[in-house]
Amino acid sequence: MKRHLQLLFLSIALVFVSESLVAQRYLTEIFTNVNVTTNVTYGTNISIFPPPTPASIPLIMDIYEPAGDAFTQRPLIIFMHTGSFLPRYINESPIGSRNDSATVEICTQLAKRGYVVANMDYRLGWNPAGSNVDIRRGTILQAIYRATQDAKACVRFFRADAAATNTYGIDQSSIILGGQGTGGYIAINYPVLDDPAEITLPKFISGITDPTYGFVAGQPYVNQSVLGDYDGYGGIPQLNNPNNSPGFSNDIAFAFNLGGAMGDSTWIEPGDVPMVGMHVIGDPFAPYDIGTVFVPGNPPQTVVDVIGSRSILRFANQYGNNNCFANAGFNDPYTQVANLYNEGFEGLYPFVTIPPVQAGPWEWYDSLTVVNEAALFGQNGTIIYQNALLTNPDMSKTKALAYIDTIMNYINPRIVECLNLPTGIDELTNLSNQITVSPNPANTDITINLNEVQETVQQISIIDVRGKEVHQPNVTNQESILIKIGNLKSGIYFARIQFENGLVTKKIMIQ
Repeated sequence: MKRHLQLLFLSIALVFVSESLVAQRYLTEIFTNVNVTTNVTYGTNISIFPPPTPASIPLIMDIYEPAGDAFTQRPLIIFMHTGSFLPRYINESPIGSRNDSATVEICTQLAKRGYVVANMDYRLGWNPAGSNVDIRRGTILQAIYRATQDAKACVRFFRADAAATNTYGIDQSSIILGGQGTGGYIAINYPVLDDPAEITLPKFISGITDPTYGFVAGQPYVNQSVLGDYDGYGGIPQLNNPNNSPGFSNDIAFAFNLGGAMGDSTWIEPGDVPMVGMHVIGDPFAPYDIGTVFVPGNPPQTVVDVIGSRSILRFANQYGNNNCFANAGFNDPYTQVANLYNEGFEGLYPFVTIPPVQAGPWEWYDSLTVVNEAALFGQNGTIIYQNALLTNPDMSKTKALAYIDTIMNYINPRIVECLNLPTGIDELTNLSNQITVSPNPANTDITINLNEVQETVQQISIIDVRGKEVHQPNVTNQESILIKIGNLKSGIYFARIQFENGLVTKKIMIQ
């Protein structure tokens, strides 16, 4: 009930701030459509999955761009899916792919706000069924390490492209890393894991010698002379390819995680990039504060002690890393709800759920799809689906979208503030007076009159007060466009009329 009351509060509050949220780049969805380029290769490297023989595989991603965007210097968000470092279904979960519903939705919503978004795959493989904790801990640490190298290769790919043709129109100074679940681990460890001494802490030292995994008793589970350094350079050819856009910077400007955890509190230091963490307080797999990582399975397996979002953001604030937005004076409804629970740690959004033990409430999946697709992998989809509901009990698309809405409206203002992003768009004020909307207020139909306009209309969208598209009429007449609005609820809406060089926004009242 508490979660639903919070969402109701947000819905009511947004009515009063809606006009300031309309048509603001990076803060609201100012684009109706997104172009997706699939299966773009950003590198190649050696994967241990599927076993038994390591093999070179392409590292791929899907790139989301706002359709019709004229900007050529846009912030880039590299986003990573969840999955416990194993493929969907094989990981005994209905999620674990860049094609997961929530991952696609998050990337799409970000691109509609004006970002370029890379939905990035990374190398998988570890042994969650290892007979002892050394095997489980060591192999997952190696998996996180390989995935971090992949993320750095992805950053370098975009910088290499930007230095040449800038195919994707990115701003190299505004690269953001984010992820959900397992992807959150990668995103939040990427900017802090930079000293070889950080992987020599006692909990990262192997207690066994096992040539199968490259473990040597008394030595770190991650052997950089074998797997390469943090940037993905060096190592041995059988296990690492150091030639993924070498020579370009790995630096990012911002990081955010939806769940996940950081390896150790000593990793975060003054001067690290600003961070935002959004975390279910009762997350059973990644601790909200300090605790042990459990990997989903039946039963869940213990792995390693880590720090979660609460401690991460506590240190980020203590060290001044979040000063760029901590002192911005945010007082929007999302910040107000976060501040009820985050103990003053700016950038921390604790999700309070009922029941309290939940994981990934922003995820959703279809039971029939899970059953049918899991069977292709020799897995029992019915059991997988039922087990998933244990930690996402009232799972639905409606619930997931409500959480994603909160994620968008909490993270994006902080990115905009820290990166000083221009939220204005090319509003064609010279055309606005030439366009009329009548009747206004309206009951069933409205007409947009474009008789005096010489520009060609590309598309028209009807947007509600939360910046969501609710209707897109066909543009078949460039002079007078009739729009049926009888199925829309009473309230304030906006007609967004897109031209080649900008747009015009008209306020509409529906009775």
